[in-house]
Amino acid sequence: MSIYGENDKQGQYWNEAPGQSWVSNDTAMNERLETISNILFEDLDVIGCNNGLDIGCGAGSTTRRLATIMGNQARVTGLDISEKLLALARSHPEISRKNFLQADAQSFTFEPASFDLAISRFGVMFFENPSKAFQNINSAIKKGREMRFVCWAPLAANDFFLSPLNTVVDITGLTFADPGKEPGPLAFSDRSYLFSILKSAEFSSINIDIVETSISTKDSVEKNASLLMEIGMGSRAIKEAAPTDEVLDEIREAFVVDGNKRLQNGLISYDATIYKVSAVA
Repeated sequence: MSIYGENDKQGQYWNEAPGQSWVSNDTAMNERLETISNILFEDLDVIGCNNGLDIGCGAGSTTRRLATIMGNQARVTGLDISEKLLALARSHPEISRKNFLQADAQSFTFEPASFDLAISRFGVMFFENPSKAFQNINSAIKKGREMRFVCWAPLAANDFFLSPLNTVVDITGLTFADPGKEPGPLAFSDRSYLFSILKSAEFSSINIDIVETSISTKDSVEKNASLLMEIGMGSRAIKEAAPTDEVLDEIREAFVVDGNKRLQNGLISYDATIYKVSAVA
């Protein structure tokens, strides 16, 4: 087994150039995902919770928020496969460096029934074997306690992914293959499939709510275009197409034009649809 547990491919991805792009854009992405973070934490029951787990915590913004909600007497562990993102998480003084753990949640040996609560903001869609991963996570949560996470609904319902992707496809002529259920942001976009995964992992009281929301930023259209060049489905398509510098400039300018069309009252906004998922161990 590698240092990335049973998810070597994802470990390499998140610890090399793509992972670094998320480090560089952490503040920008937290701004864009603020509304979705609020949905994740809405009505979260932390009564009697003394030990929380944040799965795929990235640079730790949700870990810090969970720690604030649970209070000073509680302990929160942020777990992620990316050392680059965890290094940023550990740089924040609000929470101890010791609270962040580099590990693969699919294969890490958790202390059984050690957590009162587990959450994730877009951190559970990257497992090579999701059934096994959720079984392992289930084993780490006390019986009768909640796991809650948000994940993306289908591509067609998420303009932040779809619009840049279509732009790159139109300009480059790339034939972009639907990633399907492969590890990645859209791995659980099939709601029935997601339910079956959680059921097979022996979770109960499974709720998968469809929530329509938005992704917005106060960034300039130029800064927003630069981010889209580095993160998201458009960025993935750019890497596949491997365009010339001239074509890259054309793509960036198209992102700027699109951003100007979306700009209202100082905000650039994209429609987004997520699943808000809760289940009981």
